[in-house]
Amino acid sequence: MILFVGDSISHGTDWSKWIDFAPIENVAVPGFTTTDVENQIEQIVAINPSVISLLIGTNDFGDPTINRSAEEVAEKIDEIVSTLLDRLPKAQILVSSILPRGAEFSSRITLANGFISKFEYERFTYLDCWPALADGVELKSEFLLADGFDVHLNSAGYEAWASVLVPELRRMFPK
Repeated sequence: MILFVGDSISHGTDWSKWIDFAPIENVAVPGFTTTDVENQIEQIVAINPSVISLLIGTNDFGDPTINRSAEEVAEKIDEIVSTLLDRLPKAQILVSSILPRGAEFSSRITLANGFISKFEYERFTYLDCWPALADGVELKSEFLLADGFDVHLNSAGYEAWASVLVPELRRMFPK
């Protein structure tokens, strides 16, 4: 099984549109931060997925009451990945880069993604989604949902993300 974990971005689509090679479950929750995913680890472990697709971190930057540094977000994601790999010794984890959003977040997100891309774990894959989704430092306008947020994907945005994500998940999923 492929398990989607994260926030509203992972939550916002029906992944079965693109994934016909594995059962899927989605436990992503709108508004979730890295702390929320840390608190969700027991639920994830109980599900016991073969592959975890994790996208988390944007709300750690976007919520002014949290407002973590790039280093803090990367450290929390590192703790999540390390714990899940330890608790699920057969699972593989794919972490999608924190997606582009408003320009004011770009430098912190880019820095956090740089840290995350250097994680060195077996059974870990980092997926840089920026080439598929970014227009310089922001989410391409044609991928932006018209909901007043600067990070939610519309159907074209999900199609672009899926175009880079699904081949990696297919590669990772046990035959």
